[in-house]
Amino acid sequence: SDVNIHMAYVAQQRLDGYEATVQHAIKRKTAFDKRVLARSPREVIFSPGQLVQFYHSSMHNTFEAKRKLLPKWSSPRRITER
Repeated sequence: SDVNIHMAYVAQQRLDGYEATVQHAIKRKTAFDKRVLARSPREVIFSPGQLVQFYHSSMHNTFEAKRKLLPKWSSPRRITER
Protein backbone atom coordinates (compact mmCIF):
# COMPACT_ATOMS: atom_id res chain seq x y z
CA SER A 1 0.00 0.00 0.00
CA ASP A 2 2.94 2.32 0.67
CA VAL A 3 4.11 1.74 -2.89
CA ASN A 4 0.74 2.82 -4.29
CA ILE A 5 0.80 5.96 -2.16
CA HIS A 6 4.30 6.83 -3.36
CA MET A 7 3.39 6.13 -6.99
CA ALA A 8 0.35 8.40 -6.69
CA TYR A 9 2.56 11.09 -5.12
CA VAL A 10 5.11 10.82 -7.95
CA ALA A 11 2.34 11.03 -10.55
CA GLN A 12 0.95 14.14 -8.87
CA GLN A 13 4.41 15.72 -8.75
CA ARG A 14 4.81 15.09 -12.47
CA LEU A 15 1.45 16.71 -13.23
CA ASP A 16 2.29 19.68 -11.00
CA GLY A 17 5.62 20.12 -12.79
CA TYR A 18 3.96 19.97 -16.20
CA GLU A 19 1.38 22.56 -15.17
CA ALA A 20 4.09 24.85 -13.78
CA THR A 21 6.00 24.57 -17.06
CA VAL A 22 2.94 25.45 -19.13
CA GLN A 23 2.02 28.36 -16.84
CA HIS A 24 5.56 29.72 -17.04
CA ALA A 25 5.54 29.50 -20.85
CA ILE A 26 2.23 31.37 -20.99
CA LYS A 27 3.56 34.02 -18.61
CA ARG A 28 6.71 34.53 -20.70
CA LYS A 29 4.70 34.70 -23.94
CA THR A 30 2.40 37.33 -22.43
CA ALA A 31 5.39 39.43 -21.32
CA PHE A 32 7.02 39.08 -24.75
CA ASP A 33 3.83 40.01 -26.58
CA LYS A 34 3.38 43.05 -24.34
CA ARG A 35 6.91 44.25 -25.19
CA VAL A 36 6.41 43.71 -28.92
CA LEU A 37 3.07 45.53 -28.94
CA ALA A 38 4.56 48.41 -26.94
CA ARG A 39 7.23 48.89 -29.63
CA SER A 40 4.94 48.66 -32.64
CA PRO A 41 1.26 48.75 -31.70
CA ARG A 42 0.11 49.42 -35.25
CA GLU A 43 -1.63 47.06 -37.62
CA VAL A 44 0.57 45.40 -40.21
CA ILE A 45 -0.65 46.21 -43.70
CA PHE A 46 0.56 44.25 -46.70
CA SER A 47 0.40 45.45 -50.28
CA PRO A 48 -0.75 43.31 -53.21
CA GLY A 49 2.19 41.46 -54.73
CA GLN A 50 4.17 41.09 -51.51
CA LEU A 51 5.29 37.65 -50.36
CA VAL A 52 4.32 36.68 -46.82
CA GLN A 53 4.54 33.67 -44.54
CA PHE A 54 2.46 32.95 -41.49
CA TYR A 55 3.38 31.15 -38.30
CA HIS A 56 1.44 28.00 -37.38
CA SER A 57 0.76 28.84 -33.75
CA SER A 58 -1.60 25.90 -33.21
CA MET A 59 1.36 23.67 -32.30
CA HIS A 60 3.08 26.32 -30.19
CA ASN A 61 1.40 25.55 -26.85
CA THR A 62 1.58 21.77 -27.03
CA PHE A 63 4.26 19.39 -25.92
CA GLU A 64 3.47 16.69 -28.47
CA ALA A 65 6.46 15.15 -30.23
CA LYS A 66 5.02 15.79 -33.71
CA ARG A 67 5.47 19.56 -33.27
CA LYS A 68 9.23 19.01 -33.58
CA LEU A 69 8.83 17.57 -37.08
CA LEU A 70 6.10 19.76 -38.57
CA PRO A 71 7.05 23.07 -40.23
CA LYS A 72 6.31 26.11 -38.09
CA TRP A 73 6.04 28.53 -41.02
CA SER A 74 3.85 28.30 -44.10
CA SER A 75 5.22 28.31 -47.60
CA PRO A 76 5.52 31.80 -49.13
CA ARG A 77 2.19 33.22 -50.29
CA ARG A 78 1.63 36.23 -52.53
CA ILE A 79 -0.83 38.91 -51.44
CA THR A 80 -3.46 39.30 -54.17
CA GLU A 81 -5.85 41.86 -52.69
CA ARG A 82 -6.41 43.91 -49.58
